[in-house]
Amino acid sequence: MSKRNQYLCHGCDACCRYVAIEIDKPTNQSDRDHIFWYLFHANTNVFVDWDDNWFVEFVTPCNALDKKTKLCRVYENRPQVCRKHSQDDCVKYGDGPAEKHYFRTPADYEKFLKRKK
Repeated sequence: MSKRNQYLCHGCDACCRYVAIEIDKPTNQSDRDHIFWYLFHANTNVFVDWDDNWFVEFVTPCNALDKKTKLCRVYENRPQVCRKHSQDDCVKYGDGPAEKHYFRTPADYEKFLKRKK
């Protein structure tokens, strides 16, 4: 890892600790039930980004993270998806929360639905 990026990533606990997959925005009861189903699973969250895109997030750290330093052990040979990630997209350097809505539990999602009605 370059010294510059090592400094940028030092102490960060954001990327490389989860996988997020975009899902369709829930539009009916079946879709909403799927959101609840995701949230009943351990280490699984759902969020909506600022562009109103919905994601299911699996909290699972990358196996290439060094357990002691929390930095990438394969940085020079990292996958292209990692190479495309820039500081401009980084949660650590952003101006606020990365998500518009973030659901950790079924109760979080239930509150959101009640506010929306």
